[in-house]
Amino acid sequence: MKPAAVTKKPSLETDKALAFATGGKRGMKNKAKSVQVSGLVPEDDVRLTANIRKDLHLKLKIAAAESRTTIGEIIEALVARHLDKDMPAIVEAIEQARDARA
Repeated sequence: MKPAAVTKKPSLETDKALAFATGGKRGMKNKAKSVQVSGLVPEDDVRLTANIRKDLHLKLKIAAAESRTTIGEIIEALVARHLDKDMPAIVEAIEQARDARA
């Protein structure tokens, strides 16, 4: 009778596994590639959150779709145009709105 074949229990070489998992350099993290991902703020821009009425939001969405642009670009253009020429009127409208709420 032949002796049974001896099988060796597999083992994990932790140094090799760690080197593989860390990209070949033990203790160093993989650096993320610079990829533009939706939702990130473009350089030299800031994120703005504002509450507006539903009807105005719908109008903005429709205008953006029709002009093949974004709501953000429309708002930016409107703000730039109106702040440049109508600042006194804007301040007055804000004050009137505050008075009406009070």
